[in-house]
Amino acid sequence: MKRLVKVITMLLAGVLIISAGSLLYLRHCNWRPEEAAYCATEHAEKRSVGMCALYVRRAIIAGGVPLHIGGNAWTYKYTLPLLNFHKVGKKSERKVGDIVVFQPIGGRKFGHIAIWNGTQWVSDFKQRGIIVHSDYLKEGCEYAIYRRNND
Repeated sequence: MKRLVKVITMLLAGVLIISAGSLLYLRHCNWRPEEAAYCATEHAEKRSVGMCALYVRRAIIAGGVPLHIGGNAWTYKYTLPLLNFHKVGKKSERKVGDIVVFQPIGGRKFGHIAIWNGTQWVSDFKQRGIIVHSDYLKEGCEYAIYRRNND
């Protein structure tokens, strides 16, 4: 039994070391926001297909951050800071590559995510504005805008 506990402990320690090394690698990848925005814009559908997180994740990868873990749109509230993205003010001037993350509200249980391409927000489609559904206008709807600067 002691041997099994020791083996499990060593395996867990190895997983933690590998995970920490991967996270450090991801935090220091060269971010190319123009390429991310271009990818999002070029692959956008004519209308929403309900896959904003997948499309924005692909754009993030095209921008130089090999993000190979998925999740719902709202979970990027936790993922982006781990990748060296930081919150910026909602009223600050937008920069290409900014990413907005909406938390779940009403019937929108997965939230929403989009990337700024310099002229408009793009998720799985080219949006007319930052708000894509009236549920996101409701009082108490949380959202944040994230930006990554190359260090």
